[in-house]
Amino acid sequence: MKWSKDILTYLLFVAFAFLIWWTNAWNDRQSEQESGQQVHKTGDLQEDSRQMITEKLFELPIEVTGVPQGKIVRVFPSKAEVYVRVRMNRYEELQKEDFRVWCSYPVTQTDVLMLHVDANETQSLSIRVEPEEVEYLIEDSQ
Repeated sequence: MKWSKDILTYLLFVAFAFLIWWTNAWNDRQSEQESGQQVHKTGDLQEDSRQMITEKLFELPIEVTGVPQGKIVRVFPSKAEVYVRVRMNRYEELQKEDFRVWCSYPVTQTDVLMLHVDANETQSLSIRVEPEEVEYLIEDSQ
């Protein structure tokens, strides 16, 4: 008799969870219809929490800062990919010129240099660079 009580409790719990889920889904659908907005609409959306987000990719050259006179630093790879997450209505505003990928001349002996990204715009939600670090070679200039 104990196991049947446990099964009944479990079934009631599942039914209650389903009822809560169904009520929330129904309320969301009703408010969506009343407001006239579609969550997955790709046209002009108002800026709100349901705005679609996209990602734009730029391939940029890597600059090395702080190189002493008489030295040349070559980084491998010489370009990095910058991924910028932005709201859909700001996608076209992003330009390659708004971003800069750089690393500092090594002050201590190290195998790799960490990459950094500077952005001249404020609309991006997040910025990611790949690779995050590069190998390098220091040569004397001639």
